[in-house]
Amino acid sequence: MNIEKARFNMVEQQVKPWNVNDERLLGAMASLPREQFVPEAHRNLAYADTAIPLCHNQAMLAPRELARMIQALELKGDERVLEIGCGTGYASVLLSKLAKKVYSVDIIAELVSQAREQVTRLALNNVSIEEVDAADGWVTQAPYDAILITSVIPRLTDSMKNSLSASGRIVTILGSPEEQYVNLCKPDKNGNWEYEQLFPVQAKPMINAEQPNQFVF
Repeated sequence: MNIEKARFNMVEQQVKPWNVNDERLLGAMASLPREQFVPEAHRNLAYADTAIPLCHNQAMLAPRELARMIQALELKGDERVLEIGCGTGYASVLLSKLAKKVYSVDIIAELVSQAREQVTRLALNNVSIEEVDAADGWVTQAPYDAILITSVIPRLTDSMKNSLSASGRIVTILGSPEEQYVNLCKPDKNGNWEYEQLFPVQAKPMINAEQPNQFVF
């Protein structure tokens, strides 16, 4: 595989056609070697338009899906960002190129270790990786100007909402195992929350997230 060509094609043929036009984000994706964040067994899929399996039944989103989610945060460069679910650190590093400070958390120790190795390898001083159960949010470094959640949750919790700055926004996947949508969520000037569905997706549920009541027959 020609890695450089594959990365170029990912950006030009997958990401850009999906209405991703943030030049800083596109530049970060074009320069960051995604194959280094992918498990060795699936490295041939690093630039494919597909989700990639990770340990503990987790997965990396397809590049175009992640790109659309990050773009929806509308980062300008001076924000404090919380990422719930760091995975192997790919999104964490992309966010570090777009924001002032990134706090990235995950409940899986193995993934936290991998993400920390990437941050150290790249000598990033604006990314903090923590092993935390953030199914109800993570208020330790709040308030955040933006929150990215790349796993499925049934709803935003009060803790997640209250950890956001007044002008901030949350991009997350809301729904059930059967039906999921990426949503842009933010409070209006009266403090009422607005939800904008961006696109359907199929992702893994957040570990320990509250599950909606279901009928049992």
